[in-house]
Amino acid sequence: MTAPFEADLCPETNAPRLRFNFDNGWSASLVLLETPNDPFRFGIASLAACPVGKWCTGVTQPLGTDLSPEEVAHMLSIIAARKPA
Repeated sequence: MTAPFEADLCPETNAPRLRFNFDNGWSASLVLLETPNDPFRFGIASLAACPVGKWCTGVTQPLGTDLSPEEVAHMLSIIAARKPA
């Protein structure tokens, strides 16, 4: 069984990364990006989607960089509502 939520550090940037595994078989990867001049504040994020368990297999779909919290929430709701993977 896949956990509904995972957290680690992005291997490329060492930034906090959150993964949401939705019941429809899709997963969203959210990398939090530091706000310039304040390494303890994360105001923007990068987001990608992929079928659960298929990361690093060439099917990852980048969905945006420099996204605001509102944009992230909107995109997560779209991924959660996708047709099953």
